[in-house]
Amino acid sequence: MEITASVATVALIIPNWNGTKHLDVCLASIAAQSTRPDRTFLVDNGSSDGSVAFVAGNFPWVKCITLPRNVGFAAAVNRGIEASDEDFLALLNNDTELDVHWLGEMVRELESDASAGMAACKMLRFDERTTIDAAGDTLTRGGSPLTLGAGEQDGEKFNHRRYVPGTCAGAALYRRKMFSRIGLFDEDFVSYYEDVDLSLRAQLAGYRCLYVPTAVCYHKRGATSALLKDFPVRMQERNLTALHVKNLPVSVVLMKAPSILIGRARRLWRELLAGVGPAALVGLLQGVVLIPHMLRKRKGIHRFRSVPADYIASLFGS
Repeated sequence: MEITASVATVALIIPNWNGTKHLDVCLASIAAQSTRPDRTFLVDNGSSDGSVAFVAGNFPWVKCITLPRNVGFAAAVNRGIEASDEDFLALLNNDTELDVHWLGEMVRELESDASAGMAACKMLRFDERTTIDAAGDTLTRGGSPLTLGAGEQDGEKFNHRRYVPGTCAGAALYRRKMFSRIGLFDEDFVSYYEDVDLSLRAQLAGYRCLYVPTAVCYHKRGATSALLKDFPVRMQERNLTALHVKNLPVSVVLMKAPSILIGRARRLWRELLAGVGPAALVGLLQGVVLIPHMLRKRKGIHRFRSVPADYIASLFGS
């Protein structure tokens, strides 16, 4: 596959927390790209496993930004965005491996579509390379984030360029101009659903998300979250409330209220059956506490809204 040279500049940002065992494969795949990023940043979240020394000794072309403690995904990524000035910003989890044409395809497609502010790729399971890990993000009928295609066999249905509601920030490309308009990742989310929040804010501002099937990434799903016990469940329940309060137009809330309430009840029931009910309930309460703060943020977000409420409603599943 021949890649047309791009005049756009690209920074690639990798948040890292105790990920030394993943970095060799991840960074080697970046070095092998047919279109290399102009700069690569590793933002280290206070790792204790020698990650920074490993990168400095083996991949000196990677610029390390070291943080004194684990500040979460959103804040770490933001520090990388702030340290860069490139036209496009690629975000990548440390537990990934890129096909050689991944970045070139993402940049080419996003450059060709002025309506798109971000691009999602075809993510396949690292150990099952014919199984979809993600083909973009969407929302369920009840407004919960849903990974498109997760667990399905790769095939023709995943080979078509199309618009999707959002992208997983574990392997995505964003326009810097979009961040300038809608802001960076919300650090109040800490980790989990911060990328869904960003995708919704982008959609509200009129930026679409393009799925690029020719850009392939292999992902070890859950490699980092497995280290965190009940933290993911607590943060997901907390942040889902924040996500809805911040972003959904009032008419959409009224229209979707029954589905949202039923969806939340089903989530909690599944979490109770899975033995993580206490963490889920704590997260739900923490989300309620955040509502006044999110209502204040909401005012700024809806000032730049440029799409009708019906469009946002259409992002929900049927």
